[in-house]
Amino acid sequence: MSGLKRVVRFHSWSATVSNALLVPIVLAMLVATGCSSGRRKSRPATITITTTTLPEGVVGVAYPATQLDATGGTGPYTWSNVNNTLQTYGLTLDTSTGEITGTPTQATPSGGDTVTIQVTDGNNKTAQKDFTLVIYPELQITTTSLPDGYEGQTGYSATLTASGGTGTYTWNPTTGNLPANLTWDATTATISGDIATATAGDYQLDFEVTDGIQTVTATLTLTVHAPLQITTTSLPDATVGAA
Repeated sequence: MSGLKRVVRFHSWSATVSNALLVPIVLAMLVATGCSSGRRKSRPATITITTTTLPEGVVGVAYPATQLDATGGTGPYTWSNVNNTLQTYGLTLDTSTGEITGTPTQATPSGGDTVTIQVTDGNNKTAQKDFTLVIYPELQITTTSLPDGYEGQTGYSATLTASGGTGTYTWNPTTGNLPANLTWDATTATISGDIATATAGDYQLDFEVTDGIQTVTATLTLTVHAPLQITTTSLPDATVGAA
């Protein structure tokens, strides 16, 4: 018995996992857990122009400085007016800051004109947005004089008129007094009434009109004359046949 040796053997298949089986298992685990061998890259947010409207402007009056804004994408932003509408009306867009400035040189059509703005980010991604630009013509009082009147005149009437601006006007007399018995109607911008007697003279009147954006004034004079009278009281005697 002393010459015998006891041998214990372990089968390799019971302790070894084939590499061919291990690789697919590991990959399956990575997919299932959402892991990957590299770092996940975040996608930049979509670039969007956030400015909603453009302010209204007036011909000959400095346009309210307007800053265009955007979100998303990657900086820096580059701005452009792809249909060149701003330039048509005398305005300028700063391509690096997105600021609109200038003094309008002409009015837009009724209802405004379309301005197409584009912004480009650092990755050359773009976004566009259409705006309505409204530029009003300069507000003016077009009445240059008032009709004369005379003492005792009935039914005197004079209406003031304006042009340009938004087209919605509010009138107001600021200084001066009307002849006695004449009244002012702010709704129709009309002076009317029966002129009283003993009111002859020149009446200097200041009127103001506003359209909600612009305000202009004008000085007008209403002249009231004394009534026409025949001052001759008698005729000289005449002789038949004599000149």
